[in-house]
Amino acid sequence: MSRQQLKERAARAIFQRMREENGQGDPDLGSYNEPGVPPIHDLELVILRDVERVGPDGMLVVDHAQISVLACQLPKVRREGLFVAGCQRWRVTAPIRNDGVIVTAAVMPA
Repeated sequence: MSRQQLKERAARAIFQRMREENGQGDPDLGSYNEPGVPPIHDLELVILRDVERVGPDGMLVVDHAQISVLACQLPKVRREGLFVAGCQRWRVTAPIRNDGVIVTAAVMPA
């Protein structure tokens, strides 16, 4: 098994644990849209609400929500990108993390 496959397996285990901790069993499936780029469908999303983090200036920031996705499904997100899951829509306000395995963005309802 390659190193990348091991990373993807670990990311899926992390996603499973995140869903269990938030009382979700099945993954939320959704899509990501960005201007000028074809939409990406059937993404496995982990949606966390009211997340606290330290901002770039050291101040505490509370994000309405954060969405994480496997990097093998979506390698990066950009400001103003749009996640859609069912009838819910979230606009990316800031990319938070991209370690090559999991991509996380702060989002607001669109």
